[in-house]
Amino acid sequence: MAWKKATFVSLWLAALSLAICSTFIFVTCGLKFSVFHAGMAVHWQDFTDNSALSHFLWQSLPESEHWSDYALSLPGLVASAAFVSSIVLGSYAALQLEELNHGIQADRQADIRRWESLLVGQVQDAHQPSLFAANNVVDVHYTTVAKQA
Repeated sequence: MAWKKATFVSLWLAALSLAICSTFIFVTCGLKFSVFHAGMAVHWQDFTDNSALSHFLWQSLPESEHWSDYALSLPGLVASAAFVSSIVLGSYAALQLEELNHGIQADRQADIRRWESLLVGQVQDAHQPSLFAANNVVDVHYTTVAKQA
């Protein structure tokens, strides 16, 4: 049970990571689009983030004034696929976690009903005359203490 829960939590975290990565790529696309749409001459060296990923994204995006060019570029398509995948994967993981938690809750309720039926059976046995009256008194006392706790 714990392995299933850990697996679905890991899937949900992977979906979150995909969403964050796609957002980063979308922000980069939007930044380059707005720079060239405004007609400014800005290069990737002008930004404080000089990582290899930023450099790769900046170089692989087209220099165009049309948003569709950015959306249909390789980074734009990867970001779109990652975003859709994050929604599908996150929804699947969340639904599976909910189903797993529902099953755990149902098992707990079944255990509670089983214990209640055992306790009710002991109280009913105590009211019937028996050869072992001393044992029934102890059982009734135990049942009463258990119900109060």
